[in-house]
Amino acid sequence: MIEIIGQHGTPEYDAALKIRAALNSYWPGIDKSPADLDHVKIAVNTKLAGYKVSDIDIVIAAKFARGRYFVPKSTLKDKDGRRIVGAKIRVFSLVAAIEVKGHDARGLNISNGGINVTYKGGSKSATDQNDAQAQALKSYFSDLTRQNPWVYRSVLLTGINELPRDRGRRVPDAGAVAANFDFATLLCAMVGIHGVGKIGNEYTISSAKPNTMETILSASIFRRVVPSNLDRKKMDRIAARPPEALELAGRIGAERVHLRGEGGTGKTVLLAQAAHEGFRSHGKRSLFLTYNHALTADIQRLLALLGVPSSGESGGVDVRTVMSFIYSWLRRLGAIGADEDLDFDRYSEHCTKALEFLEAGLLTDEDIARAKSSNFEEFDYDAILVDEAQDWPQPEADLLVRLYGGNRISLADGISQLVRGTATDWRSSVRDREGTKNLALHECLRMKNNLGQFSNLVAEQAGLNWQITPNSQAAGGRVIIRDGFFHEMPDLHRDLLTKAADDGCEPIDCLYCVPASGVQTRGNGRASILGIAMEDRGLSVWDGVDPIARRDYPRSTKDNRIVQYDSCRGLEGWVVVLDSLDDFWEAKYRVALAEPPVSSIPMSPEERARRVAWTWCMMAFTRPIDTLVITLKNRGSEVSQALSRIAEANPDLVDVP
Repeated sequence: MIEIIGQHGTPEYDAALKIRAALNSYWPGIDKSPADLDHVKIAVNTKLAGYKVSDIDIVIAAKFARGRYFVPKSTLKDKDGRRIVGAKIRVFSLVAAIEVKGHDARGLNISNGGINVTYKGGSKSATDQNDAQAQALKSYFSDLTRQNPWVYRSVLLTGINELPRDRGRRVPDAGAVAANFDFATLLCAMVGIHGVGKIGNEYTISSAKPNTMETILSASIFRRVVPSNLDRKKMDRIAARPPEALELAGRIGAERVHLRGEGGTGKTVLLAQAAHEGFRSHGKRSLFLTYNHALTADIQRLLALLGVPSSGESGGVDVRTVMSFIYSWLRRLGAIGADEDLDFDRYSEHCTKALEFLEAGLLTDEDIARAKSSNFEEFDYDAILVDEAQDWPQPEADLLVRLYGGNRISLADGISQLVRGTATDWRSSVRDREGTKNLALHECLRMKNNLGQFSNLVAEQAGLNWQITPNSQAAGGRVIIRDGFFHEMPDLHRDLLTKAADDGCEPIDCLYCVPASGVQTRGNGRASILGIAMEDRGLSVWDGVDPIARRDYPRSTKDNRIVQYDSCRGLEGWVVVLDSLDDFWEAKYRVALAEPPVSSIPMSPEERARRVAWTWCMMAFTRPIDTLVITLKNRGSEVSQALSRIAEANPDLVDVP
């Protein structure tokens, strides 16, 4: 069986069709073979969320139960460097990353050192790009399987019929094929890079053991991503080309753009609109940075549905978590070891160390430029878009400015969403403050009118200086408050899903937020108690409390999205469930109470901790579009009492038992 997963009509999909035809021609009938004997999946234009490289043109995963033989047409070497001439090689399994380039001979510089592709802005190494893709794919499957599968790679040059020859030898001798390839040629190009292994006395190609290959073949990147109705609305919003986005698209990367507003006022969407329009109309390549892994996955999903690449000759939009991006720079600059993992406790220290190196001249502007040119996929961007800009540690912000310049960085910040301490100073990094585009957003564009009113009432009860203008164009919206845990309310859950379906929404259009107390260890990962209960009832779950799950976006419209409260910023749902909200409030209160004050405003530690806890809750209150469900663990908690007062005074807004 051979399956192709991806969007028809693209050059990459056409290349996948050629690979399928070559495979079926070399081993006739393999496309009709039962999946338990031969199973090949070819994924087109794959996106990986949370890895150094986001885009891979073609991913191949194949397993052959009894093995399939091929005889190489060109000379190969084994792992010890010995020549293999005329020997049969048995193929048990294969995982590969394929980069597709459609340039003709005038746009290619091919040598045994690799393939360089000419663009209007210079040339880039397709070989290095393909190698980075293979490494990212290896990391993805290693995280998924807890094994270490071998990933092959090749560059497919669809714009030339044959590779050039130097003194009779094909150039390059491995890692690339031209448009007239057959499957044996493609295999030789891939395995020739590192040599052929052996099992016993037999030469073999094997990426992983059979059970590991089964897990790889079931990976979410091999599932078709189908947009829900709400996805389509989000896509329409991003591609809508409103006047503000058209203006900002021309500005980003050249001057500072600063968006300010409360939660739900559309900051993240407007940034995404500007990035999309910058790619579409100006050929810009933008990097969207956020702390939120779940938001990264959500935006990656929308970009995949929109068909927006992370890089390319015509620009793109890349999305990364800020810590992973800065740590990539720290490793590249030598401020930390190449294999050093993310360490949140020492993060600011590492950023400060890199800044000191730059200040002392131990690292120079030439070092930065060299890193960008030699690692363009990872570091070379026309515009940097920073989400939740008010909450960055200052050394981190200063380092980003030093690497890209203040004017290339545009910001979105929540006026009352500061939760990490003192607000970050970005103003001093701008060369021309007169040219800065400031845009304040006031109207709540996400929530229906009743939900906006409810959020304002909560902020008033909490004593916060927080207010939004409810959406006057979207009437309705409901708030449901219940005692207990949501996983013990299957009837309510069923009613919510039924109502959402009646409104044209899918399970993926719902969002469930859980506190840390609702998360437990399961195997080598983590799982929410709510997610486990849903799975026990036969529901599909994308459990974003698990770090590995967060590295990829949900790919089925039947997935129920679950995140911890800390990861809800920037996300939205037609139905949003805030499970054990008072438990989350208490946890944030305790943490804030134990921290030293960061403000000079006279305030008791208890009052400061209250405000921090309520500020976190306000971010959660602004996630829903149509329905907000709140469950409460303790009727005597401050949250329960505040919400009870609101419900009693506003029975038309709040549904309570």
